[in-house]
Order: sequence, then C-alpha cells, then structure tokens
Amino acid sequence: MNCRSCGSSDLKSVLNLGEQPWCNDFLSEERVGKENLYPLHLVCCSKCDLLQLNHTVSKETMFSDHCYLSGMTKTLKNHFYDVAEENIEQFNISKDDLVVDVGGNDGTQLIQYRKLGINNLLNVECAKRVSEVSRSSGINTVTEYFNKDCVEKHIGEKTVKLYNASGVFFHLEEIHSVIEGIKLSLRDDGVLIVQFMYAGTMIEKLNFDTIYHEHLLYYTISSLEKLVNQFGLTIFDAYYSEIHSGSIIAKITHTNGLLDEKSSRFIELWKKDKNYTIDSFHDFAEKITKKKDLLKNYLTKLKSNNKKIYAYGAPAKGNTLLNYFGIDNSLIDKAVEINEMKIGNYLPGSHIPIVKESNEDLPDYYLLLSHNFEEEIIRRNKDIIEKGVKFIVPFPEIKVIG
Repeated sequence: MNCRSCGSSDLKSVLNLGEQPWCNDFLSEERVGKENLYPLHLVCCSKCDLLQLNHTVSKETMFSDHCYLSGMTKTLKNHFYDVAEENIEQFNISKDDLVVDVGGNDGTQLIQYRKLGINNLLNVECAKRVSEVSRSSGINTVTEYFNKDCVEKHIGEKTVKLYNASGVFFHLEEIHSVIEGIKLSLRDDGVLIVQFMYAGTMIEKLNFDTIYHEHLLYYTISSLEKLVNQFGLTIFDAYYSEIHSGSIIAKITHTNGLLDEKSSRFIELWKKDKNYTIDSFHDFAEKITKKKDLLKNYLTKLKSNNKKIYAYGAPAKGNTLLNYFGIDNSLIDKAVEINEMKIGNYLPGSHIPIVKESNEDLPDYYLLLSHNFEEEIIRRNKDIIEKGVKFIVPFPEIKVIG
C-alpha cells in the first residue's frame, strides 16, 4: 500500500500486533468463534512521518452500525461543553452560523453548542442506530458517510462557519475526499476543529490499545499539518487536553486566510512535536513488546489464588489489549457495561460475555479497560472500593487501586 496522506510507498514497520478482529465487532452468542481476523500492523511513512495501519477494514464493515456512544461519560460531555464554549467565543459564532459535526455520533458535541445558543446544527453520522439517537435528541442528522459528494449534496460551497471532527479524523478511509469537502464548504472565516488522540502521548504513556482497525491514522501535529497543507488548509491554533489519555485539539483554516495567524500555544506544541520521530516510534514498540506477558502473568496469579476478575467496561480499545496480551474468558469471567447496545454480546477474540453493571454482582478485581476515564470511574465507584473491590489500571504501569 501507499501512504494514506502523501502517497509514498516508503512505509517502515513500527509495531505488529498480529491478526485481530476489528474491535467493535461485538458478538452474538451464535457468532462466538466465527469472527473475522485482520492484520493489525502499525507502520510509518518515511516521507511525511504519518503513523498508520497497513490494512483497511472497510468503512461499511466497521461504521455502518457500530455501538459507540459519546454521551456515556460525564467527562467527555464536560469536555465537549468546554470546547464549544471556547470556540463560540474565539470565533464569534452567532446563533445562525452553520456548525457541522463530521461523524458526530449521538450528537453530544452539537448538543453543547445548542446549550450555548447555537441553533443551525448538522450532524453527519453514518451509523444507523447511533444517528437515530442523535435525531431523537433534536439534532438535525444526515445518516451518510461524510465525503465530498455528501458535502455537495447536503451542505454546499462556503456555507460552514465551524466544522467539528472529534475522534473521527483518524477513522477516515476517504481522508482526501473528506478534506476536499471541508475545503469546498468552509467559509473564508471558517474553522475546522480536529480533536485527535495524540501520537506523542501514545508513545509517552505506552497506550498501544488505541491502535485498532477503526484508527487508520495516528497523528502528530506535524503529520496532520502535512496532510491538510495539500488542500490549502493549515493549523493555526492547537492545545493539549488530557481527554482520552492525551489529545490535541487543532484548529485549522484556509492557508493565508482571514484566521491564519499562528497562536503562541500552537508554536510551543510544534516545537515539542519534533521529538516524535521514527526512532521514538520504534522505542515505543520495543517497550510494548517487553510488556506483553506482564499483565497476563499478574491476572493468572490472581486467578490461581481463586480471585474473581471482571473487566470494567467493554471499550473498543480493550479488545486490542486483551487480544495482543492473550487474555481471554479463562481469566476474566465477564465485562460489565452500561451501554445497552453491547450488553448480551461477547468481546471479539477473547469471548468474554458482556453483562449489565450491577453492585449486586461484584468481583474481587476489575480490570479497568476504560482506563482513559480512570478518574471518573474510580470516583464513581468509591463505595464498592470501600467494600474491598480492587481496580487494576493497566497503563502506563500496572497499578492496583483499593
């Protein structure tokens, strides 16, 4: 394959996680053991330094009916509110300015704009059930894949004041068509907000579980800039956020346009970003490989002492961790969830059953798969921790709380 950004064929291997199911392929009982496996191999482009997967599971397979809902966590809702509030003030967004969310999921981000008085909102979300959740919240929602054709059909030229792309820019199989559509429809004073899990933080915190088939692209600020520059766009402002274990919120506009003046916080991040090179990527991969057996050995020891272990949450990222480490239903009895779309199914690969979270059924240990929301989850579960339940946090080092 060629680089998904610049087209170069010079791709270097970084981390090979083997053959894995795609992480949101939650299984009915009849499908257990029948899930498809695909290569999960991280590579880096020698020309533009973009980290990416070298295999594509089609967007129709992964996104037409996924079950991730952004509104499940208070932390994320609060973050989205803060992002909306800052953008409205920074860009003087009025109530009738068009704000579009690319892959806006259940509408949680746009709901925050509505709370702040912005009424002209559009969510373009391809997943059928998820888009219905958005629609039921009163958000104007188009159930389609976002690309240039979609923009020409539903949005038009130079109509959008603000595009939001939260946790979606690394999903995009048609990344060039998406950016072409944004460029076409962005007003001269328009801005694109891209929120992405930062490759630099992934390397520093060893969060390899953010690598899964839905995440085709893993950006540094530099590699994102090289991508959007090809379409006459540029990053002019950016800042770091702890959301999702470490993210960048990048603000993008027309190159040499009305808003193209680099902020001081962007310049500081740009300088630090230069540390993330192919050498640092290989160092990250080496550390992950060395950790491969540590968590499984720890859980095996607990199990041999007759400890009951459940997984807390059934996030997509948890499946990368479990499957690469070889942790399955022989070590973890069940995963507890509050997302009704997942309950009653099984985790792909490990075949751990997913049940509704209940304080009437508690383990000795929870393996915290949703460790990116550690603070919120630990705070919410103080009562059961006081009763003796312990939480195992897998990153960046194994830590037991309780």
